[in-house]
Amino acid sequence: MATRIDLIAYGPDGVDERANVSVTEIATARAAHAVTWVNVVGLADVPAIERLGEYFGLHRLALEDVIHVHQRAKTEEYDGHIYLVARMVLPDHGPDSEQVSMFLGGNFVLTFQERPGDCFEPIRTRIRTAGTRIRGAGPDYLVYALVDAVIEGYFPVIEALSDRLEQLEDDVVLRPEPRVVERLHAMKHELLALRRAIWPHREMVTALSRHESPLVSAQTGVYLRDCSDHTIQLMDIVETYREIASGLMDVYLSSLTNRMNEIMKVLTIIATIFMPLGFIVGLYGMNFDRGVSPWNMPELGWRFGYPLVLGVMILSTLGMLYYFRHKGWFGRGRRDRIKKETR
Repeated sequence: MATRIDLIAYGPDGVDERANVSVTEIATARAAHAVTWVNVVGLADVPAIERLGEYFGLHRLALEDVIHVHQRAKTEEYDGHIYLVARMVLPDHGPDSEQVSMFLGGNFVLTFQERPGDCFEPIRTRIRTAGTRIRGAGPDYLVYALVDAVIEGYFPVIEALSDRLEQLEDDVVLRPEPRVVERLHAMKHELLALRRAIWPHREMVTALSRHESPLVSAQTGVYLRDCSDHTIQLMDIVETYREIASGLMDVYLSSLTNRMNEIMKVLTIIATIFMPLGFIVGLYGMNFDRGVSPWNMPELGWRFGYPLVLGVMILSTLGMLYYFRHKGWFGRGRRDRIKKETR
């Protein structure tokens, strides 16, 4: 996409906000206000980025990192400015993050985004409002506010993952299907991506808060340490969710095994019931000639032979069902046995 350069220059006395500015307009606003924030959206226009770098005196290596957007969160100090990289997520984009590069100078802050859309609108609103802390603070406080907004942006994404994880817990227990495994693997992949994005922020913020550079005041360092605590909290939540996701995989396998055991038990009961029935039917199907010997199945000539065999088969079936129920293998007897074991 095309590169757009927006500007907000401000101080205690006023705000100058412009869109699609040139380097000349930046110089004019910078001379009239205490802090100048230049936000670049889109990195396609490399010559325009290089002109900005020449105007603000940015190091060429840092500008190369701006254009190559696969950097991890970090802090680097150069002569006259500090370069920071953060990974920003948006609720609509899920765990996918984009690189946000920041330059902190004596009276300016530069930010570079890959694409439109960010989490900085509350900061712009605070700048537009007279009497706010950010209006009276320096550029280092603006950088803190930007970094804090990036880190706070992870909480809604994690909250959405939490809701999905709760739904997965119910599905694993109630509906252990192969699709649940696919969703579990996708969840673990997203949590791993979040962990990789969040973890370097702790080092970045810690390095910035402990910096001895004159560009970062001691008061801003206190706020940055609070920001570092937020990254630790995020990491704890992500690690907890990863453990839950791994545990759900074990629960899924256990549920699948229990379900298979229940099926095998039902089939075994059915097979066991039909074993004596099959024996009786097979016994009376041997077709011995009764005319040869009176011992060749004399009950076949008895008037009540057939009802007797049916009665024996029915009693055998009912007897085994009663025995299985009494042993707690199914039905109410099984529920009673479970209650006794759980007391």
